[in-house]
Amino acid sequence: MKKLLFVLAGVAFAWTAVAQELRITHGPYLCDMTHDGVTVVWTTSKPALSWVEASPADSLNAPALRQARYYQTVAGRKLACRTLHAVRVRGLQPGTDYRYRIFSQEVQSWPDVNNVTYGKTLDADASRRRAYEFRTFPQAGSGCSFIVLNDIHGKADYMTRLCKSVDFSKLGFVAFNGDMSSSVESGEQLFKAYLDASVSLFATGTPILFTRGNHETRGVFADSLGDYFPGQDGRFYGIYRYGDVCILLLDCGEDKPDDHAEYNGLADYDAYRTEECEWLKRAVRSDEFLSASARIVLLHIPPMAEAWHGSVHLNELFVPVLNEAGIDLMLCGHDHAYSFRPAGEQGTQFPIVVNDNKSYVRCDVADSLIRVQVVGLREKVAHVHEFPLKRQF
Repeated sequence: MKKLLFVLAGVAFAWTAVAQELRITHGPYLCDMTHDGVTVVWTTSKPALSWVEASPADSLNAPALRQARYYQTVAGRKLACRTLHAVRVRGLQPGTDYRYRIFSQEVQSWPDVNNVTYGKTLDADASRRRAYEFRTFPQAGSGCSFIVLNDIHGKADYMTRLCKSVDFSKLGFVAFNGDMSSSVESGEQLFKAYLDASVSLFATGTPILFTRGNHETRGVFADSLGDYFPGQDGRFYGIYRYGDVCILLLDCGEDKPDDHAEYNGLADYDAYRTEECEWLKRAVRSDEFLSASARIVLLHIPPMAEAWHGSVHLNELFVPVLNEAGIDLMLCGHDHAYSFRPAGEQGTQFPIVVNDNKSYVRCDVADSLIRVQVVGLREKVAHVHEFPLKRQF
């Protein structure tokens, strides 16, 4: 009996040791891609100092070449003793294929000053026997293909079935256009809701461009959402260039008035949207925007004069600016139903495609036009639109 108890105790200890080992728990996934950089995000089971090694695809395995290391830093200090790692890989070449590996070194103790004791270093790619891969955004060229997902509301299984036949290697990026979850309660919830599925489908090699929806402003963890999607200057809105195509990501805020009881005194979105609009006025005057051949806007809530408060406020603030900016297309969600507003209707001088909550939108920019397909399960194409570009190059 004592021998049996000894064996059982040994097994229990072994399982405990395994459970306490440093592991990659989620990721990696790519976000905030540009022509010269990308951010790699992953999580570990224990606090660690982490880095990325990346090189052009044809040089990573050259034995004489030392791979560049990239760390998550703030003001010159490498960030350690954390389980969420977001490493910016900088100084890359446009339109170039890269391979990358992620590493995490366990921080066993850090009693004071800089007296850090490190443990094992985990190479997450060792078991895969090959590095991950990505391609930076090109600096020129009119071709661009991407898909847009919205209003998934945590239905990761449905998203997987919806996208199972998509060849993500042919896409420049995948845009999340709001309400990928119904609220934000924890990091684990985000992974369960859609990020783990995204990693399995595409996100280790095809980057995410993230637009916040109104539901993603809600929840006890909502203020930490930006840690999982590091963007330009910490904002949920921004401007991106994929070759000659300019993508404007806009943040809708909430859909009801700030004093609505549902927000329990936490909402201040009227002031936030006003501030964002001032940024938008500058963005559409930038060379990055003005030199683009195609101009596409992603905004979760469709702007409309006769609707809920958030939509009306977006219509009042953003539409006059966008009407003067020569926008070729706006893509929205939120309504959980498809709709189409041609240019010239309801005061907007650009077309608006509103996707439902059971389809993805595929956009192909080529041959002086934007082709849009709304695609459901089993690759059923429900709607097709073609929009000639306003600026011909």
